Amino acid sequence: MLHKLLPRKARIIPVGLVVLLMATASSTTTWAQGMAPSDASEPAAVADSEPRPSYVSAIGDQVAGSEPTASTAPGPSAEGWELPPARVMMGPLDVISESIFGEASAEEWQPLSLSTFFSEGWDRPWVRSPVGTRGGLKQNWFGAADATFVRLSSINFFNVIGMTTNYGLLLTPLPWAPAKPTAIGNEYWASYNLYLPLNQRLELLVVVPFIASNANGAGNYVGNFGDLTLSERFRLIEQRNFTLLALLTERMPTGQTVNGNDINFITPSLDFWWNFAQKWVVRGSTGMNIDTGRHSATSVYFNNLAIGRYLTNRDARVFKELAAHLSVTTLSDLLGRKGYITDVYIAPGFRFGLDRELKWSVLGAALFPVSGPHPYAWQPMFSLVRNF
Repeated sequence: MLHKLLPRKARIIPVGLVVLLMATASSTTTWAQGMAPSDASEPAAVADSEPRPSYVSAIGDQVAGSEPTASTAPGPSAEGWELPPARVMMGPLDVISESIFGEASAEEWQPLSLSTFFSEGWDRPWVRSPVGTRGGLKQNWFGAADATFVRLSSINFFNVIGMTTNYGLLLTPLPWAPAKPTAIGNEYWASYNLYLPLNQRLELLVVVPFIASNANGAGNYVGNFGDLTLSERFRLIEQRNFTLLALLTERMPTGQTVNGNDINFITPSLDFWWNFAQKWVVRGSTGMNIDTGRHSATSVYFNNLAIGRYLTNRDARVFKELAAHLSVTTLSDLLGRKGYITDVYIAPGFRFGLDRELKWSVLGAALFPVSGPHPYAWQPMFSLVRNF
């Protein structure tokens, strides 16, 4: 009967605007529930210096003790041992559905290497990443590169205070942020972000900026819809203490120039996340916003580096898993439309959970220009996150 268990070959189906044909001979099998990945399967591309815990709980806690024995399906064998459980056959649509709506238990997490990018992970549903062996959590920070695969939605609010007549590039390092408008005064804008993992290698980010408002030349506030953005995020490397992503983002000109929108960007970039010391995380990104549409902006080369530390754990009475962090960002004009200026920003920020399972979290940061023409005074940013 073993010949019936052999894997079949499958393709990954494009979703939305993603045009992705994976002509690989990858298997469409996923690990049976309850099977824990062995340390021997961890690639040597980015090896952890500390040994992995023997067991990781579904919410990411490290649990001491021996590794639980994988359940096995009953059945006879030649030497009295029970046969291992059969792998579950899943098609591409089943993988996508399980990634978006499934339990996504961290117990089924396993590392991924760059060398197996085209052959491993595409046929397996997304699962939550466990806590790093040095206590770092793979979660988003405001004002810093995401650099992780998550499944969440968020409401984000930004308030730009004291805009000047000086040149400036984007109002934040985000590729979907408005460009600095010509008006002075304040501007506020907000967005709804949705992260949808499709498998262990591919995730979509949809950004819906539902309001952008600032004063026009007559001094009246004008509010409009912003530029809709879609980002395809590819996980190149996934280890307990390190993650590397490649991103391709498209910003569509659905907003208005008066608010710093009506821009068409194609943005290739790289993000990384590294739990390099106990409770410490460093993360960063580099990329280019390539202007492909109307000349209401300029192409921008950006770099971001952030470092932070977790100060509490999930058992704290308030401010669960509180992280304090600081990021530095540079934005440079590549086409000369803004005089080849370079804006430099620093952004101290924080993140903490509202419940022990970290389903709800609050994020915040304040962005300050420290070099360049200082296009505004400062910018507070807040977000409410719901993991699901």
